[in-house]
Amino acid sequence: AQSIAELERRLADVVGQIDVPISLHVNGCPNSCARIQVADIGLKGMIVTNAAGEQVEGFQVHLGGGLGQEAGFGRKVRGLKVTSADLPDYVERVVRRFLVAREPGEGFASWAMRADETALA
Repeated sequence: AQSIAELERRLADVVGQIDVPISLHVNGCPNSCARIQVADIGLKGMIVTNAAGEQVEGFQVHLGGGLGQEAGFGRKVRGLKVTSADLPDYVERVVRRFLVAREPGEGFASWAMRADETALA
């Protein structure tokens, strides 16, 4: 809940630029109850290694999933795992990159599928 409130604060200046919904699903269930594969930004809870080499709580990232007319599973960015502490920075960064690089009217999922992995990291 704190991370969501922090993201809302960090992205307040660009909310008016987001003209299509961006779904964010967070899951810690091994059965994928939150359906991270079909979210614009899907986060699968797991233990990851931080920059200091310590095992900490974090997420495997799936990007570009969707339901409806643009149905499909999100892509996993090779080797991308984000610590819980770094999650707000990561989500803010990827949303801002989307807003700069997208085509007019393009949704997050379409952008994530065509974007280079470096833009998604």
